[in-house]
Amino acid sequence: MLAFRRILAFSSRIHSYLLALYLFFAMLFVMFLYYPVSEDLVSFVTTAEMLLGWTIILEGGWLILASIYQFFYSRVMCLQPILMSALRIAVYFVISMVLDMINMMILGGFSFGGGA
Repeated sequence: MLAFRRILAFSSRIHSYLLALYLFFAMLFVMFLYYPVSEDLVSFVTTAEMLLGWTIILEGGWLILASIYQFFYSRVMCLQPILMSALRIAVYFVISMVLDMINMMILGGFSFGGGA
């Protein structure tokens, strides 16, 4: 069972690195809003963000399910992978919502009131 806990710890570290890579692509996307770049590069970055986002969600789900499986197998509950995975997924959702709001504001503008 120690080997399984080591796999959980390593997978949790990989999950952190995936989130760091997503942050890098998010910063690239924000920089692209200020500096002119080719449409192919913007398309690549948005596709990479989408793939990384799904990978972060699926890896977090695997970590949570593996931690629960490990509890039923050895009767020892490792809460750190569960809590950290939930936190990383929440950070991913917050970053993606902020990026979407920035993109909507840049493309659609910003106005006060409900105006007719």
